[in-house]
Amino acid sequence: MIKIGLVGLGHGKTLLQLNTPDVYRSRNDYLKKEIIPMKVTALCDTNEDILSKFSKEYNIDACTTDFNELIKMDDVDVVGIYTPGPLHAPQILAALDAGKHVMVTKSMVYTEKEAEDVVNAVDKSGLVLLVTQTMRCKLDMMEAKRACDAGEIGDLFMAESHYVHDLRNAYIYSPWRLEMPQDLILGGACHPIDLLRWYMGDVEEIHCYGLKSGIVPEYPKEDNFVMNLKFTSGKIGRVAAYLGAINPPNVPMNQIALYGTKGSIIDNMKKIDPEGYMPQVEYSVGYPDTALKGHAQEMIIMLRHMYNCIVNGEKPWVGAREGARVVSTGLAAWESLKTGVPVKVRNEF
Repeated sequence: MIKIGLVGLGHGKTLLQLNTPDVYRSRNDYLKKEIIPMKVTALCDTNEDILSKFSKEYNIDACTTDFNELIKMDDVDVVGIYTPGPLHAPQILAALDAGKHVMVTKSMVYTEKEAEDVVNAVDKSGLVLLVTQTMRCKLDMMEAKRACDAGEIGDLFMAESHYVHDLRNAYIYSPWRLEMPQDLILGGACHPIDLLRWYMGDVEEIHCYGLKSGIVPEYPKEDNFVMNLKFTSGKIGRVAAYLGAINPPNVPMNQIALYGTKGSIIDNMKKIDPEGYMPQVEYSVGYPDTALKGHAQEMIIMLRHMYNCIVNGEKPWVGAREGARVVSTGLAAWESLKTGVPVKVRNEF
């Protein structure tokens, strides 16, 4: 049994599914066949009320408001870091130094120096670091990746990804996004950036436009972005990240469009010339559609992957170097926004 110390009970609470296996035995057959041998055994949050609530609800006795106390616990193998982004780098380094594997929410870190430090620390420790970019665990995205890798749409030459998220409620339940404030390229646009990197490879250069919508006047920076990308392969792509927008009707939060020489894919719809549109309702990636939806479903897949990384030596989907490249792409986007010209992206870490 791999034991997790969970830090940050906002988005991080999706990991607590591990402590209620009976619920999933009754809700879908796939998890009935394979219960993940992982469990959350310790909690850390600066909000004592939330800490007490989840401690009682999930019967977890080891609770603290002190991160440094949690990473010293013997009953913790993995530290799950789901804290505000600017805190990630020192917390990752401290956890690795304490001999713990790390799961960390996006963005891995927020500066190039922090990325270098994390890569070096992971190399030195030999421990697993996984950035939980959960879009890689969406069943339609996984099926699209399988189809591309299998050559079903020919040579993939162009891709687009968008992320539309009305953050007004998020600013209320996580006020740190306004107070720090949150970097909405590294902490938001990183979703579609990582998706395009997954399908298309390393980014050579990026050109970014951005503006401040004013929908949330208290947010002081740009919150809407359009980016053009050139990949090291010579292929091209586009990212649209609208984090300062009122939710438009009938528009999914995340969407991918992939263009190949024999066909195209938009999410789970595939067109193979000349046969017409064919809905992809059967996922052939080993994760059938279930009663679980959204982050809950995605995190179960991510947790199984983390288990396989630790126990079976599987390579992290987004490890330290992949995480660093997403960071460097986001930083290049900020530089392009400020200078008005395309900016080269660092890929060597």
